[in-house]
Amino acid sequence: MFEFVQNNRTLVAVALGLVGIGLLVGGGVAGYSATAGEPHLAEVDGVKITERDLANASGGQPLADAAKAQLLQELIQRQVLLSEAKKLHVLASDAQLREQIMGIDAFKENGQFNLERYKSLLAARQMTVDQFEARMREDLGLQLLAGALGNSGFSSSLASNRLVDSLAQSREVASYQFIPAAYATQVTVSEADIKAYYDANQASYRLPERVKVAYVVLSREELAASQTIEADKVRAYFDANKAELAPEERKVRHILISADAKAPAAERAAAKKSAEAILAQVKQNPASFAELAKQKSQDPGSAQQGGDLGYFGRGAMVKAFDEVAFKLAKGQISDVVETEYGYHVLQLEDIRAKSFEEVKPVVEQRLKLEAAQKRFDQVSEQFSDLVYQQADSLKPVADALKLTVRESDWLTRDAAADPQLNNAKVREALFSDDVLNKKHNTEAVELSAGTLLSARVLQHEPAKVQALAEVSGKIAEQLKAERAKAKAIEEGKKALAALQKGEAPSLAWSAPKVLSRLQPDGLAKADLSAIYALPLKDKAAGYAGLESAAGFNLYRVAAAPATPLDPALREGLTGSLSSTSAQMELAAYLAKLREQHKVSKP
Repeated sequence: MFEFVQNNRTLVAVALGLVGIGLLVGGGVAGYSATAGEPHLAEVDGVKITERDLANASGGQPLADAAKAQLLQELIQRQVLLSEAKKLHVLASDAQLREQIMGIDAFKENGQFNLERYKSLLAARQMTVDQFEARMREDLGLQLLAGALGNSGFSSSLASNRLVDSLAQSREVASYQFIPAAYATQVTVSEADIKAYYDANQASYRLPERVKVAYVVLSREELAASQTIEADKVRAYFDANKAELAPEERKVRHILISADAKAPAAERAAAKKSAEAILAQVKQNPASFAELAKQKSQDPGSAQQGGDLGYFGRGAMVKAFDEVAFKLAKGQISDVVETEYGYHVLQLEDIRAKSFEEVKPVVEQRLKLEAAQKRFDQVSEQFSDLVYQQADSLKPVADALKLTVRESDWLTRDAAADPQLNNAKVREALFSDDVLNKKHNTEAVELSAGTLLSARVLQHEPAKVQALAEVSGKIAEQLKAERAKAKAIEEGKKALAALQKGEAPSLAWSAPKVLSRLQPDGLAKADLSAIYALPLKDKAAGYAGLESAAGFNLYRVAAAPATPLDPALREGLTGSLSSTSAQMELAAYLAKLREQHKVSKP
């Protein structure tokens, strides 16, 4: 089942509705943890989903109202699935969790999992290893739950083959387009037409109330970029934290004789005996280790590389393996080591640790972030006080804290082009009476953890309807385009009617092309449907036509010789149909779960 999920991750993700916000492995929310009395947006089986959860899921990025509503629905769906997984005791094993983490490219160095890189990347995202692995285990549980159902879908072989035959059926098609541009000179628009359209559609020319603003941002990230860390402090930090920053890594080869932990004692004893025989061979000739690994190791991931596991840090392997690997001297061969996977023989090839110069950038960034956090904590209250106490200007806070006063383009109550201003709390503050009419600064608004913003209005325009003179040119162009398109459609329909009567209007048809539903040559679905709706008889051509965004498309259609479908393609198509059936079952299952679990909103 786990293999199914890995191979069909996109299918499962789409069905769960969790792709857009990255709620699969490596993303998502930190966990639902509403504190007592904290307002919540929704509740699933007693678990509350809060504004903080939305912020975590969006990575602290501001969201438009529509995106926020969609994100909330996805978090609700996720919690419904978590509740169902808990009820059914669906839980990813330690081995599955380890396999998933070690397979993430971001944690690899030279193609091998690197424990230090793993820890440092998590630290950069302000996560502990325990937090990340708890999230991973939840997400894997969700995939296992979805995969169990997704793998159960099936479809009739006969029905699938008939549908594949229909998809492969060919047509020979020539086309002609009636485009509006060809009729642009044949249509006119009068001033009266423009005025009548304007009067009937004034709501379309109403501009919402809008403002231009000045604003300042106090950001921990920007503070970090401006920090300078003395070289001796960087070195001192490295020396004090060397075990974490530059842990020892070991390069090991191994030979594995597989034996399941639950296998009968006799079977495990036989595997151990085989491993002991191999150990005797490599001790007689240590130089033969790599060749023996290729011949005898039952680890598919390393056997062909001579048992080479690359460099890894302490804790990256299962406990028994790890303990032995970090006790060996360079070149030494271990005794037989028993793990849950079977019996191993190890050879230590090399020992290394990163140098100060290699980790210096990481240390500098860490110290800069620490200094920036201290600075932010020191001045955030000063920022809030200055924008409030000297509310008629942003200059005092900008001068005091060396911030840049920025200016925006027009923004409305509903949207702003600048991401930092496209925040519901910021927009609400800007259109408040105190800021809009009394010309005060907004209070300090927290955009995300470590980011404060204050703004003031520079220009204000009330909602208004644009004057006819401002939009008459645009209306004229629109009416001309509409009338030219109507003329193209009219001429197209006339030509189609003539062809269907057996007449032969003079048209510059395109060169015929052979196409099918599998190879539509770029045709839109509606056009393809019109072509295949024609009941062709003998070798006579049929004609189809339909309106499109570009005017009117006309098609001359004839049957094409049947072409045998490649067996591999046929097999792939029938498999895809089965997957589609599975996805439909999964979607129905998710809808049913939503009904079964208690979901409420305040």
